[in-house]
Amino acid sequence: MSSDPTVLVVGAGLAGLAAAYTLERSGVKVKVLESAARPGGRARSQVIGEFRVDLGANMFLEVYGTARRIADRLGVPLVRTPVPVHGGMYRNGRFHGLYGGSGIASMLKNARTMLSFKLLSPRGAWQAIRLARTLEARKGAFDFDDPSRLLDLDNGENAAQFLTTESGQEALDWLFGPGLSGYTFAHPEQVGAAFAMATLWHNSMNGDAWPCLPRGGMGAFVDALADACGPCIRLSTPVRRMVFDGRTAKGAVTDAGLVEADAVICATTASDALEIAPDLPSTLREILRRVTYSRCCRVFFGVDSSPLPRDWYALGIPRQAVSLVSGISNSAVLAPETVPEGKAVIDALVIDRQADELFDASDDRVGPRVLSEVRKFVPQMSRKPIFTHVHRWPEAVCLSSGGTMSALHRIGLEEGFGGVRGLFLAGEYMGVPSVNAALKSGVDAADAAIKWLD
Repeated sequence: MSSDPTVLVVGAGLAGLAAAYTLERSGVKVKVLESAARPGGRARSQVIGEFRVDLGANMFLEVYGTARRIADRLGVPLVRTPVPVHGGMYRNGRFHGLYGGSGIASMLKNARTMLSFKLLSPRGAWQAIRLARTLEARKGAFDFDDPSRLLDLDNGENAAQFLTTESGQEALDWLFGPGLSGYTFAHPEQVGAAFAMATLWHNSMNGDAWPCLPRGGMGAFVDALADACGPCIRLSTPVRRMVFDGRTAKGAVTDAGLVEADAVICATTASDALEIAPDLPSTLREILRRVTYSRCCRVFFGVDSSPLPRDWYALGIPRQAVSLVSGISNSAVLAPETVPEGKAVIDALVIDRQADELFDASDDRVGPRVLSEVRKFVPQMSRKPIFTHVHRWPEAVCLSSGGTMSALHRIGLEEGFGGVRGLFLAGEYMGVPSVNAALKSGVDAADAAIKWLD
């Protein structure tokens, strides 16, 4: 090992940036290689005229401990959403209001929604209450900074199996399933049960998990984190292959040649890790193959005013409604300062196979088609948006299929991952998938690399 050791970080998404930032703060020499022309990965944003649009991850919660600590160190203010995140679920030809926050007014409004017999029948409402009680009893396990507390719940079940058992088919179809799809960009049968429990609890039922966004949106946080890493980031530099000397990580090969290092942090998606590290031990490769991601196409519309009811953030559209679109949201509710005063950004979400249909279509065809679908549910939506932006994510949110978290936790306790010395993995799939998990995995990988170098 050299007297001035270097850590190579592959990927400049949230995990890679957090790893690089932690190493820089510890005085360790670091090099970051990123294939894209900009850092941020799946937390990128784009400026369109006077609008700043978060293309991927766009939410912090107040229970994100690691994310809050990093934001504080960077001097990036986290701002609570001006109002609790209200929304609606579609059934019987209309949207039924669901209200965020833990205040008595929100609770009474939600009870009225449930008891109207239009979103859920009395039996369905009782099923929903039963699930809420189940999650309340286990809330201590849903810790985004300590996923080990959730491992006993991480069995082979998917969310559809869990929710059918715990809440029944009606609550799954018309309430919890559509809500989960809005957070994971996938259908419940694609999502691991443990991940679904944590997601539903914190995003739908925990009154203390208020959304808070970096001032200026996610892009402002990414920019600050990348700036804090300094000149160590090399953009537009894809890694073709990681290099091992026996069972020890030694660097990576780019188009410009070999980049040597004394330790390597792979902060890519699991699928990219498999592609650039074909020599990983078979046990580790088998686990990484189990890591799956949702697929989505998001179409953003800049509009003069939100067509959603006042203070509503999102509308959920169940599969049973047979729509191209699974959800509609107004991102200006989360971060008002990212749009001109009074205006809004409507985010229409298309997931899974229906998204696949849009991947190969031109933006000129996708935009009008999705706009027409949005107007079926929200006729007030402008026919002529200020702008339309189509963004495709073939790998969007990690779905943490049943047993994956447990398997990764076990193999991470070994010397190196799968016995490869000097190799460390980072990414949201290392914890309860979220912005916080991505950042924490980067910090943890950097700390482990520092320990290895010592």
